[in-house]
Amino acid sequence: MNQTPFNAAASNAAASADASYVFNVLILDESGSMGSIASAAKEVFEGYLHRLIQEQQDIPDLTQYINMWTFGKPYVNENIPLVKINAWDKVFPEYTPSDSTPMFDAIGMSIHKLKESLRILDLQKEQYQVKVFIVSDGEENASREYRASQIGALIRGLIAEGWAFDYYGTDHDITSMADTLNIESHRRVMFQKTKAGMESARDHYMDEIIKEKMNFVESRRSEFSKKFDNDERKA
Repeated sequence: MNQTPFNAAASNAAASADASYVFNVLILDESGSMGSIASAAKEVFEGYLHRLIQEQQDIPDLTQYINMWTFGKPYVNENIPLVKINAWDKVFPEYTPSDSTPMFDAIGMSIHKLKESLRILDLQKEQYQVKVFIVSDGEENASREYRASQIGALIRGLIAEGWAFDYYGTDHDITSMADTLNIESHRRVMFQKTKAGMESARDHYMDEIIKEKMNFVESRRSEFSKKFDNDERKA
């Protein structure tokens, strides 16, 4: 892939204290049970990524990053390493479902790596938001490194810091799974296991998240305006 490596862009991202960022993390089930809708899932989530490209064009003063992980084939994969949307090569990764569902490991690994990237970027908490979108058609059954209690506690703590986690599921008890993960009640959605069902779920997610992003941008713009006014009065 020809996208800009994360570390090469890190110094640029941290250059301005007035800049605003959103880190979009997609954690997508690629276990064997997704095989029956593999082509539809790939098409639907290509649409998710291209919606992010459009958002970046529509809101140029909000720098957005994308990071995509899958779990299942054969274990956990970081399919799109953290990269600015406008530097992403726009190539959707191969998607060929197989094997089991190490969901906890995918969540834990993605969070751990993103936290390290945020440390490198050296951003202030008010400068950024994190949106984690978890999609699965089955319950956890194959993690090796993380237990349910660890992931639940990790998510609870990050929600308290302002991170957002959404869980969209089908073909299993999503209430039980979302409870285990400590996903907030208004951020859990069941969808039909069809292309139309996935499209509806994706669009619902994107429509809700863009509202949060716009609120964030407006808040940041207001902060900049007040700071500018104060600086002008002092001058």
